[in-house]
Amino acid sequence: MTSTVTAPVTYGSERLAALITAIGDGALERERSGERPFSAIDLIRRERLGALRVPRADGGGGASLRELFATVITLATADVNVAHILRGHFSHVEERLRLDEEQRRRVTALALSGAIVGNASTELGSTPAGAFTWKTQLSPDGNGFRLNGTKFFTTGTLYADYAEVIASDPDGATVIALVPTDRAGVTVLDDWDGMGQRATGTGTATFSDVAVSADEILQFAPADADTEPPALYLSGAFFQLYVTALEAGVLQALRADAVAHVHQRPRSFAWAPTPAAADDPLLQLEIGEIAAAAFAAEATVLAAADALAAAFDADVRGDDPDLKLAHEASLQAAAAKVVVDALAQKAASQIFDVGGASVVRQTHLLDRHWRNIRTLASHNPTSYKAQAIGAYHVLGTKLPGSGYF
Repeated sequence: MTSTVTAPVTYGSERLAALITAIGDGALERERSGERPFSAIDLIRRERLGALRVPRADGGGGASLRELFATVITLATADVNVAHILRGHFSHVEERLRLDEEQRRRVTALALSGAIVGNASTELGSTPAGAFTWKTQLSPDGNGFRLNGTKFFTTGTLYADYAEVIASDPDGATVIALVPTDRAGVTVLDDWDGMGQRATGTGTATFSDVAVSADEILQFAPADADTEPPALYLSGAFFQLYVTALEAGVLQALRADAVAHVHQRPRSFAWAPTPAAADDPLLQLEIGEIAAAAFAAEATVLAAADALAAAFDADVRGDDPDLKLAHEASLQAAAAKVVVDALAQKAASQIFDVGGASVVRQTHLLDRHWRNIRTLASHNPTSYKAQAIGAYHVLGTKLPGSGYF
């Protein structure tokens, strides 16, 4: 990971804009050919985008949480696969920056090096999604440990330098092992077969007798915890809002593609009110609704990001003992998902009304937007979020203290 670039990109800079443009330039062809965006991730390493949230005093990009989410939206507009690949990394950095000085020092050094962290938490099987149990085990081995288990939905790990692996230790406590992806016993498969987010590497990772040193273990939860700790409102809200930000980015891309397609149309319908498609008020209406959805989605995500920032700051200061701000952040992240899921899925269908039958040709690949949005919206059913929000407002029932909220 040697590089001539040492300083991370900063929010609003020309370097950041150039990076996102370079990633976007190859996005459509990658989708068409099935090429994986390894080169795009190498650009991100070189430009130290993963250190965007590290404070400037520590050598990082110094972005606010709102600016981070704005950057995610812009990157998702250029290539939503690449933006999604970084979800585990930005979550890892955010979580460690809120902890003690040693954790902050370690995550700062990692991010400034250009290294990328991937996600390896979810396990397939009979255990309900979101249950606080793990088949993946961390066992003592001399002065260190051995890690064994299989994970799925490991978004980004295919491209990452490290995997953040959630496991159970011999006492039943949940821990995180941060292990290099090139270590013996680590296998990451490109076997994600989803209809959308095809290049995110959201497939299987196996850990077979992987050596883990003591300093690679990060405490996660006490062994006697019956449920996930309420503090997970913060990490859960970040992880969930990130997905909604990806949808907001796709909506921006939808708007641009709809406008471009109208101007490219050589003809309109015989019964259309105007000869030129761009002058057709009905097509303008469709594009206007897509544009309005893109605006509303971005504004909603950024408003929820502000609530999350307030909760993070309060957590660092230790002045939110009742987790009121943390719960509010979770509530707003859930509400953002409910609203943006609906707007995005409608807009992803509307683009096909802008162009008629010719718009469904693989030449345009406009179906990628619907596939990506539908896949992103399926990250935890919207109905559960809406019901939980309703129960809170009607009965005062708090949202689950879960990584899924």
